[in-house]
Amino acid sequence: MPTSGTSGGNSSTGSRWFRAGATLANASSVTRIYDSIDALTGAMSYHRGRHAVLAGNVANLDTPGYRPADLERQVGVAAPASMTRTNDAHRSAGPAAEGRLVFDDGGALVGPDGNAVALERELAKIDANRVRYSTSAELVSRRLALLRYAASDGNT
Repeated sequence: MPTSGTSGGNSSTGSRWFRAGATLANASSVTRIYDSIDALTGAMSYHRGRHAVLAGNVANLDTPGYRPADLERQVGVAAPASMTRTNDAHRSAGPAAEGRLVFDDGGALVGPDGNAVALERELAKIDANRVRYSTSAELVSRRLALLRYAASDGNT
């Protein structure tokens, strides 16, 4: 049986180094969680904006000459007022989830009044967008629950 505090694996020095190593590993995990939350909230913002555009298409179903619009996602394009990273220790602002408004006929038949909105097609886009938004929101909720659990040291 070892009598010194430097051998045997149960020494205070050995456990202190283990805790420090675990803390560094956990810090990078937490950073990855924060980055994923940033990306998911950007996706949620994009889907919220896209929903508004698609709802506008449905609202203009009977407007003569109306062409349906959609929001095209542009990942990685810096916003005009984007934040700059001044120190390597700072977290990045995350990817921009800006969208670009595009007019999309989608091969739809144009009615006699020149309106190209197909109600079924727009409703299908709205439903698919809703599913993507809900999925992003659920993932953000789970990541935040994971952070809450970690911050409470495993006590629920």
